Amino acid sequence: MIILSIILVNYNGQEFLDKCLNSINKFREFQFCEVIIVDNNSTDRSVEIVTDNFPSVKLIPSSVNLGFGKANNLAVRHSQGEYLLFLNTDTILMENTPKILLEYLQNHQDIGIISPQMVFEDGSYQLSCGELPNIIGEFIDKIRYGLDKKWHHVFADLYSKQYSNIREMGWLTGACLMMRRDIFEQLGGFDESFFMYFEDKDICKRVHEIGLKVIYYPQTSLIHLLGGSSQDVKKSVNTYYRDSQLYYYQKHLGSFQTVILKLYLRLSGKV
Repeated sequence: MIILSIILVNYNGQEFLDKCLNSINKFREFQFCEVIIVDNNSTDRSVEIVTDNFPSVKLIPSSVNLGFGKANNLAVRHSQGEYLLFLNTDTILMENTPKILLEYLQNHQDIGIISPQMVFEDGSYQLSCGELPNIIGEFIDKIRYGLDKKWHHVFADLYSKQYSNIREMGWLTGACLMMRRDIFEQLGGFDESFFMYFEDKDICKRVHEIGLKVIYYPQTSLIHLLGGSSQDVKKSVNTYYRDSQLYYYQKHLGSFQTVILKLYLRLSGKV
């Protein structure tokens, strides 16, 4: 019986696949866990790497780039697990994080979605959670991430202490999210109108709306290398981000905040 389905979406991520899948296999309990990868029409050797080196992985090749949410939804339809773990290909497990999250989720029925702590390859803390987006939060996050980028060695330690305990959050990064299948299906899966970015914030928002908790669980951590889910030219990535950001505002925050966001983006030269 499959208890856990680990789901990955890949697009030209050949440089990450070996490390990611080997780390999963190191801790994977094969009789209870399946691994599914949707390949979004990669043009590198991703498909060959999976088929040649990881025959136990269920590979779903797509003839087009479906985007993040739509590809994950496709994988869920081909999965069997009672629990779903959405994992980026640019992550590396250092311990049995899937089992740790699964056991905690099984014992807390009031949790709708859960995510572990993220660290960089050097072990330093990586920001991976926050409050749900709004126009004020945009400026707070800009400062927060700006400080971390400029003085990472200082602020990584501060943020690590700030987020050292299990706590409820507004959103969690889509790099590693676990939830029960029934909750995912109740929500209708990821909103496929987001091609890339903000799907994680959107599904966390909808978890809140049905009265369940969004939990950050720093008692286990994994390495997130960053970049493996957005192997594309910078201009396209920026366009995807802004389109998804605007759609999130239109969907959840109304016309006034959307207008303010558009004005800010124009004045700052971001669109």
